[in-house]
Amino acid sequence: MKAMILKRISLVEKKPLEMADLLVPQPNSKEILVEVLTCGVCHTELDEIEGRLQAKLPIIPGHKIVGRVERLGLKATRFKKGDRLEGQDSPRCGWTFLYRHY
Repeated sequence: MKAMILKRISLVEKKPLEMADLLVPQPNSKEILVEVLTCGVCHTELDEIEGRLQAKLPIIPGHKIVGRVERLGLKATRFKKGDRLEGQDSPRCGWTFLYRHY
């Protein structure tokens, strides 16, 4: 999969994001793998990129997504393959999927 990765804090004008090819993660038994179709990058990410918010580097910026369920763990039952989801990432509780779109 392709992703933009932040490895160092810098002004956004200096283009600190780097395109990278990463291995596609495998979901554990209770997880799902979501193909991200679109990702919102807002002021939170700008603050992480420029160092006003502390981020654990390296990081893939973006915390609001719309995607499609690509793969399910053996015990993942809430969604099915192909479901379209809207979700967001929280530092306290990880990914939360808020809506299922049909």
